[in-house]
Amino acid sequence: MYKFLKLNEHSEYLKILNILEQKTKYIEYVLVDESDTWFINALQEDIYEQKKVNHWWGTKTSQRCCLYKIKASTTLFSILRKFSTFCVMKSGEWGDYTEATDFGINDIAFFDDRTEPILFTTTHEGYIEIREDIK
Repeated sequence: MYKFLKLNEHSEYLKILNILEQKTKYIEYVLVDESDTWFINALQEDIYEQKKVNHWWGTKTSQRCCLYKIKASTTLFSILRKFSTFCVMKSGEWGDYTEATDFGINDIAFFDDRTEPILFTTTHEGYIEIREDIK
């Protein structure tokens, strides 16, 4: 089971990254924006699988996107700490909306030894979900 998580503040984001760094074995990173490849390029040495998919955690689409499996490393979490957060959820006159951040719109999921991720994002929609057993 999962619960929604708001990480609108950088300090909240860093707290979650600290937890994730201790538990993560690998991540899945999906290029929703195929031109936004600098993150993948920075982690080339740690990529151990790449495939085209049309569904991943939190998303099913007709568009085929590239999914990368990347082993967890100090470099990975160093890069992640430089972002303000994955996405920001705001409320306005017309309801909730998502504000993009320097992370972009690509999706990310963090895995430990279980088959369900610890945390995953549907970034462009502003969704961040965390497994209920994670404290």
